[in-house]
Parts: sequence; structure tokens; C-alpha cells
Amino acid sequence: MQQSLIQALGIVNCAILKRLDEDHFQVVHNNQDWFYALAPEAEHKSSFVFSKNSAFLEYFFVDAENFWKIGNDGQIQSGIWSEQTANALLRLEAIAAVSKGESYLVINNLEADYNKQQKTLQIARELLISNDQMQAQHDYLHARLDEVLHQKHDLQSLQKPIDEVIQKAEIGVIITDANFQLISQNPYAFELFELANQQTNTSPLEIVQGLFNKQFPEFDRIVHTSSRWHGELFWHKAPYTSKWLQLALYPVKDINQNTQNWVFILSDVSRLKYLTQKNEKLSLYDTVTNLPNRQLFWQTLEHNIETSKHCFVLYMDVKHFKRVNEIYGHQTGDHLLVNIAERVSSLLGENDLCARIGGNEFGLLLQEYKDQQQCLEFSQRLIELIEQPFYTDGDDKLQIAINIGAAHFPSDANDSEELMKFADLAMFAAKKSNKSKLSFYSKALKEASTKRLELEKSLRIAIEEGQFELYLQPIVDLHSNQIIKAEALIRWRLPDGSLTSPDEFIPLAEQTGLIIPIGNWVMTRAAEMLKTLLQHKPGLRISVNLSPRQVADRNIFDFIKSVLKHAGIPASNLELELTEGVLIESFEKVQKLLHDVRSLGISVSIDDFGTGYSSLAYLQKLPIDHLKIDRSFVRDLETNESDKAIVLAVIALAHSLKLSVIAEGVENIAQMQFLVKHQCDKAQGYLFSRPIPFDDFCQLLVMEKKNNSL
Repeated sequence: MQQSLIQALGIVNCAILKRLDEDHFQVVHNNQDWFYALAPEAEHKSSFVFSKNSAFLEYFFVDAENFWKIGNDGQIQSGIWSEQTANALLRLEAIAAVSKGESYLVINNLEADYNKQQKTLQIARELLISNDQMQAQHDYLHARLDEVLHQKHDLQSLQKPIDEVIQKAEIGVIITDANFQLISQNPYAFELFELANQQTNTSPLEIVQGLFNKQFPEFDRIVHTSSRWHGELFWHKAPYTSKWLQLALYPVKDINQNTQNWVFILSDVSRLKYLTQKNEKLSLYDTVTNLPNRQLFWQTLEHNIETSKHCFVLYMDVKHFKRVNEIYGHQTGDHLLVNIAERVSSLLGENDLCARIGGNEFGLLLQEYKDQQQCLEFSQRLIELIEQPFYTDGDDKLQIAINIGAAHFPSDANDSEELMKFADLAMFAAKKSNKSKLSFYSKALKEASTKRLELEKSLRIAIEEGQFELYLQPIVDLHSNQIIKAEALIRWRLPDGSLTSPDEFIPLAEQTGLIIPIGNWVMTRAAEMLKTLLQHKPGLRISVNLSPRQVADRNIFDFIKSVLKHAGIPASNLELELTEGVLIESFEKVQKLLHDVRSLGISVSIDDFGTGYSSLAYLQKLPIDHLKIDRSFVRDLETNESDKAIVLAVIALAHSLKLSVIAEGVENIAQMQFLVKHQCDKAQGYLFSRPIPFDDFCQLLVMEKKNNSL
């Protein structure tokens, strides 16, 4: 090979050797001292025999000799290895090649490429640090704006405090009202889109809305459900400008959980994006899990649809993932995602695909399952595998659940956007379950979604118009047979006069956040009732249920104090009731809240005890007064030995912890006699009274007082 041709091809930091015989080579090209450090026997010689100073090269020769002896044109590579010589640490790669019957060995010195790669990685590390700082700024701005928007209620009073927060921020901030009508855009939002602040007919808001709507099928669901969203948008301005933008979209809600404002927070992440795009693996694969990313998932899905291959699209969401990050840190969260990715991948067929398409969201493309039954069976295996315990580095045991939404091509949709939108809708339906669940898209599901939106609208009207009523169900002391307290139970009186059971609207209220204003109304009304009831029976208590959303509400303790003060009733006559599941999901928040309310004199009951898991260890750590045995264990108490054993165990456990026990769902004398015999303290159920309106409950107290006086 001519030296001029070698230089013209840019082959300047390698040694090219022609193989003459086994271990015998002729030097075709070399002008590098590092090669003679690797093979000193070649110095000043046109041909030489390798003395095999390099263990790695000697190992490579085993494969190379076999390749050379076959004699077919082509090449094999060793991969990069490090070689320590007397003067330097080399980064080398060997290539065994055959061309027109001649065998060659090429040894490349990749030091320059290695240093360039290290420099690139350093830039990447710096950009990731910058990205973390940017995320911190996102979170700070969100918290400040949330505070300002909650305190101010009219545009005139909003403008000044908003300007103070956003005008000098080096990230874009856009604030709208509930209908996405513009309130404020900061200067940096205009800079991001290269718009002159005062001289444009296009606003940053219009651009962002257009990009979001076109690039993400979740847009409709996010708007309709007033959900938070984080992701990336791609913006191109002809002819040359393109940017990747990180968008955080937050709804700001009033006390009644109506969306008052939307906040868009935007950052330019193009440098980080372009850096990863230099490497195809980085641009198409998730850096945490090594799974395909959203971009590759969409490419594969669209190709699948173009070639008319039947498939199921699964949208998988990891439940309560944010809680893992909050308690154990993001490193543990990333480790959990890696484990999930490995478990999912272990179930996939050769033509299937799993991608990480969001923070705790995965997309699965299943081509090997032809009908719903096969897809269902796959999902059941997936759920069983994911629900097996995970362990942190500190050996803490984590058990998680997943929501899965599934849509089928071409039965459900004929394009990728509709298919993903329907899978997302199905996944959102699966979220209603506390446990792992698969939900298939269907027309009925779409109709149910429409009905849900109508119910939510009606529920908001009910809050505004005060369509609720509070019923009371007596709780009886089994030793004295006297009413000692009552549980407050809400009912929804529709305009046509019919009553709606809380089973129909409370789950929706919990999902939408409407449980906050509803719960506040219940607390306020219960306090008003209690003020009157104490005139009939001074020691009576009312028990009020707290939902998980209420426990998480940062204002709940101050609200409870204000209700007690306004009603002028003793705190000792109020009791708070929490389900066992709330203890498990929000232990730290529950612990603080219960200590605070107990300091006021409010007592605490744990409802549905025995239906959850892992909460026994919490009982000694929380200030609790009463355990309520769930009605499911009382219903078959006379015939089911397992239920008897559970009831006896709960009574014994509670008394050992100096807690009183309340049995729910008592409907007949035999159940009551069993409970009395085994020292259960209190009971409620249809045997004593159904939930009744306030006036009827007052009459019940009057009758009890009259009977006691006889």
C-alpha cells in the first residue's frame, strides 16, 4: 500500500502488517514509536515474528488464525483493550482482515479517540449536573408560583407577585387561566422561541400548545383530568433552528379542587440531547434501564403499522413510584426501574419490544400475541413477576404494583397516535384499582370515561350548590348497651330527590382531588351537628373519616383546628377515622398528623382493620385509640372458623396494646353475643341502626334517655 494513499485515507496512527505465515508478518505501514514498544522485535525489520509480549494480542491471534486460514474476504475485530508499556498506557484495537486472498493485521492506537470520548463523557456529566440544577429551579419556581396563585384570586393582584417570581428566571414560564387563556409569559419564554417580545403575532403559549397537542397523545387526558406532566418537546423553526425543550406542566387548584391556572415551565435541553444523539445508542435508548426510549418505541410502532402487523400496545405505569424516590432516594428509584426492566424483558418474545417512555411509564409492543386471551395471560405473568419483592441496598423490602392499559392494532385503531391514546385511556382506567390491574380499551371504556367526566362535572356542581347530606350511624357500647358515639357518613341528594351512595362518587372524588372540599364540608357539618348533640348527651363523640388525599393535604391540621374553634366544641368529642391502607401508603404524614391532632385531644380510630397488610408493626408507632374490625370478618362470624379466629386475634392484639375494639357490620343477636362474650368493646351495624338523618339520630338519643329513666 502506497504511503501517500495511506496518508490520504487518514490512516496515521496504526500499524498495518501483512501475514506471511503463522506469527510471521511483514510491515506494510508503521511510523509510530508506540508499535515498537508493543513489538520491539519489529524495529528496523521489514518482516518479523511476533514474540507475543501482549497477552491480549496473543489471545486474539487464536481467533485471527482460524479466520485467516478460512481465507474469505472480510474482517474481525478484537475490541478495545489497554496495554501498559514502559512509557505509556495504550488504548489499542486489533483487526484481522482478508482481502483478495491476502491476510492482514491492523493495530489501531485509539488514544486520541479515547481522550475525545472521555472529554465527551465529562461534558455529559457536566450537562447532567446542569440538568439537575435546572430541575431544582423548575421545582423552586413551581413551589413559589403555587404559593402565589393560591393566595391571589384576581388578575390585577396576580401580576405584580408573578412578575417578581418569573421575570428574571433563566427558564421559560407561562401562566394561563383554567381555559388556557394567557395571564403571563416571562421574557425568557420569548427568547426560547426567538420571538421579539413586543413585535410578534405568535406567542410562546401558542407554540407550546401546538407542539404538545401534536407530539403527545396524552394531551387530552392530561387536560381533562387536570394532571401534572413532565416531558420533552421538539421545536423546529425553518430553515435552520431546532431545539429540544423540557416542559413541566402543572395545574393550580383552588380549595374546591377546581383548576384555576396552568403553569408551563420550559428549559432548553438541546445541548444534552444533541450530545446523546452523537451516539445512536444514547439517542434511542434510555440511559437508566438501557431499554429503547420513547423515540425508538414510536419508530417501531409506526413501522409495525405501516407493514400491517397485528400487535397489542401496552401502556404500563408503576404505582406509587414517586413515594419510592421520596423515601429511599433517586438512586434506589433508578435501581428499581432497572430491575423492572429486567423482569419485563425476561418475558418478551423475539419480536416484542419494551421501552421506557416516561419517568415511571413503560410501553410494550407485543407482536407474538394474537388475541386478548393471550395478551391477558402475558399480563398476568407480568404482574406476578413485578409483584415479587425488590430489595434496596439497605435490604429494605419493596413491593410494587402496576397499571396496564392495552389496545390492539388494527381492531382498536389504525394509526399510532390513536393506538397510544387508547392504551393510555385504558391504563388510566386500571389506575382506579388499588392493586395491579390490566384494562383493555373498548368502546364501553370510552363511554365510561365520558360518563366519568359527566359525573365529575355533576360532583363539582354538587359541591358548589351544597347537595350533600350527612347521616349518622350509632356506635354502641356493648357493656352498657348505650350509644356513645356516631360515625358521620355522607350522602349525595340529587336534584330529582334520589340519594347517591358514597360508593359511587367517593372513589372519583379521591381520584380528582374533590375529596378535599367534600371532606372539609363533612368535617364542618359534623362539628355543627356535634354542638347540638352535646346538649342531648354531653359525652357523645362523632367519628369523621379522613381519606388519603386529606391526610396528604398540607392544610388539614390547621383546618381541623379552625373548625373546632368556629363550632366551639371540645376536641375530645371529635374522632378521626383512617383506613389501614392510609397507614401503609403515607406513614410519615400520618404519624405527624396523628401526633398533632392527639395533642389537641382528638381521638383516632383505624377503620377496616385486618383487610390490609404490613400494618401491625405500625400500631405501636402511632397514637391510636381504637381498632375497627372490618364487616367482612363479622358477616360470617357464626359459621366461618377463620373469621372467628381473626376477630379473636384482633381483640387480643388491641387489648394488649391498650386499644378499644369496635366491630362493624353487626346485624344479628348471635354476632353481638359472640362479641360480648369475647370482650369486644363497641359495635355498630343494622342490628342497632342504619345510618340515619340528623333529626332521626337526635330522636334516637331522646328515646334512649327516656328508656334509661324508666
